[in-house]
Amino acid sequence: MLNSNLNSTSEKVDSALRHPMADAETGASVFIGRSNWAHEEGLRLDAATYASGGLAARDHIRLHHPWGWRRLDAVANIFNGPRFARTYVRDPQRGVMFLSSSDILLADLVGIPYLSRTNTPQITTLLIEEGWTLISCSGTIGRTAFVRPEFAGLAASQHVMRAVPYQTEIQPGYLFAFLSSAPAQAMIRQKTYGNVVQHIEREHIADLPVPIPDVVFQTRIHTLVTQAAKARTEASHLLDEAAGYFDELARPMPSSHDHAQATGIARRSTLTYRLDAFHHTGWAVESTALDGTPLGQIGNVTRAGTAKRVFAKRGVPFVSGIDVYQVRVPFRQYLMTLEAEKAHSFVYAGQILVQRSGQRYGLLGRPAYVGKRMNGWAASEDLMVITFPEEVQTARVFSFLRSEIGHRTLLRTSYGTSIPKLNPEGLSALCIPNLPSHLLIQAKRALELREQADAYEEQAIQEVEAWLG
Repeated sequence: MLNSNLNSTSEKVDSALRHPMADAETGASVFIGRSNWAHEEGLRLDAATYASGGLAARDHIRLHHPWGWRRLDAVANIFNGPRFARTYVRDPQRGVMFLSSSDILLADLVGIPYLSRTNTPQITTLLIEEGWTLISCSGTIGRTAFVRPEFAGLAASQHVMRAVPYQTEIQPGYLFAFLSSAPAQAMIRQKTYGNVVQHIEREHIADLPVPIPDVVFQTRIHTLVTQAAKARTEASHLLDEAAGYFDELARPMPSSHDHAQATGIARRSTLTYRLDAFHHTGWAVESTALDGTPLGQIGNVTRAGTAKRVFAKRGVPFVSGIDVYQVRVPFRQYLMTLEAEKAHSFVYAGQILVQRSGQRYGLLGRPAYVGKRMNGWAASEDLMVITFPEEVQTARVFSFLRSEIGHRTLLRTSYGTSIPKLNPEGLSALCIPNLPSHLLIQAKRALELREQADAYEEQAIQEVEAWLG
């Protein structure tokens, strides 16, 4: 309900928003809002507009924060890329990597499509630069990404809003940390519209209040964010070198994608009870298995259990097969601890997760590293889990699974047409070649850098939230 009493005190309203009541029969949240909010929001009557906490956060910054504030469009240039007809190419030399609103959140830029340079005349207007903050504005609203060095020069879709800081007004890292904080996220979500597919436009957040702290605090937050960005980029380069070593061991792989037309002859003795052409010729078979040790002898491969989706206010953070591939892995809900225990769906730091169902051109077979942030969380049954008795083997296996040869070899074991699947047996049989010691050290260092980057970014956001009160 919305309170129409103009004399309600702000303390009561803020308390009601922080501690909404739950209807005993329906379980719906019941809250009290200020009457002037409805007028400020153009008489919108959808309760979610007022229940997000965004208006309370806005009022807190505008009225109660000791520091001054500026409108978002006064400290940053906010815009979206243009709409255009997309022409994709397979050759990286002829294209530019094109990021969707979900791709900007990925820890690994693998499997990303390329836009044709020749057939995209507006390509320069799509490119992003280091230090910008990207905001998803379609689908899952408000997710933010700081443009780290490896992102610079890539193209982003029109569903990605760019916030380019005026560096004379605000430091880029601080702007990102603020927009990633809980109060800013609440204010952004409060502005969304649409039921099936939600959206947000530039004009909706242009007046979002951005508190401006002193230079010392801004510099500290900016330094933490940029250190995280550099660490992630360095980690990617080190892992790319290790993966590249495995690809150099393989014979040429001319097919550029899994749907490339191919013909071949398979001997009856090699059919292994499989009659699908994908398993015997073309893209997958070009990755003839390398000599190495079966993964099942290096680590233990299992599948996360199927837990009943019983969610609670207190429980275990639950991650899906999509969430685990993002930087600073998010979770959306808490799974009841008892259900997670019954299904043995816990994951722990140092493990590797592999997507076991999905499209071959998507995340199927891609590896994700379980960092300290995810330790003890519950994972979806769509993930396979690799546990290692020796920590050093984690970097070796992760690098191989990131490589093209490793990915194709694993996907050759997939089965199914509409939604292909993998199983622990096929993953266990995958032969993992040895990695030279210097590359093994680099790959191990890369995983440590990712942990460090998560810690820096988390610290920056938490310090901003604490400062905001």
